[in-house]
Amino acid sequence: MTERRAYTSEQWRALVDAAPAIARAVASVAGSQGQVETELGAFIALVDQAAADAPGGLLGAVIGDVHGRLAGGVEPEPAGDAFMDGLEAARRAGAILAVQADPSEAPRVRAWLLSVAQVVAAAAREGGVLGIGGEQVSYREEQTIAAIRDALGVDVDEPPEA
Repeated sequence: MTERRAYTSEQWRALVDAAPAIARAVASVAGSQGQVETELGAFIALVDQAAADAPGGLLGAVIGDVHGRLAGGVEPEPAGDAFMDGLEAARRAGAILAVQADPSEAPRVRAWLLSVAQVVAAAAREGGVLGIGGEQVSYREEQTIAAIRDALGVDVDEPPEA
């Protein structure tokens, strides 16, 4: 098991910051402010549920710190491009996991970070008229998820770790 103390404070912060940055990146391609709010609300619910399920190891420690940070109040969105910031956060996290994490734990953390993108994307229908029609996950969201998958270093052919 990779212990939290195996990471510098900067590396740990990058792992913890990745989930909210990924959520903001996916939500940033939503069609309206209401959809953005719904999608970010889904992220908060996902973190709450993951923290309640209390997974062990590195994943549990990351989720615990993300949950603690969100419980302290949602941070204001940083200035800049949420999409690019999210991709960069995913790249940093993927690189740290590739070098520092135990090979048995890194795929679990990557899979959870990718699930953040997927849950956020599916939280609000996009397109259509007055909520009728549209797509659960838009083409732009699919492309964003694919970019995040690549940035994290998730192998498409590899089954997700539970």
